[in-house]
Amino acid sequence: MILYHRTTRQNAESIAKDGFRDATGTYFTNQAFSGVWVSSVPLDANEGACGDVLFEITLGLPETEIADYEWVEEGKPYREWLMPAAMINTRATLKRVSSTTAAF
Repeated sequence: MILYHRTTRQNAESIAKDGFRDATGTYFTNQAFSGVWVSSVPLDANEGACGDVLFEITLGLPETEIADYEWVEEGKPYREWLMPAAMINTRATLKRVSSTTAAF
């Protein structure tokens, strides 16, 4: 399964060196959630994904194993997951993608 994560150059260097780290936020809810945002297509600032570095993540897991982390929102032309960093760090291969634009 191929997923994407956009970030800043500074964060990309940290990710490449030490792996992903969970971020925590409420994400327009009344509860705190932690994880790493990934998507089914490359996103940009229009979808809330800021930064000039895009990672392509080849995840060594079937889609059924990440289903509980998906954030389903009606009308979105893409899919998103808030996954534990440890899951990505231990089961994924990262590739830095040069494109900085979204591709639907």
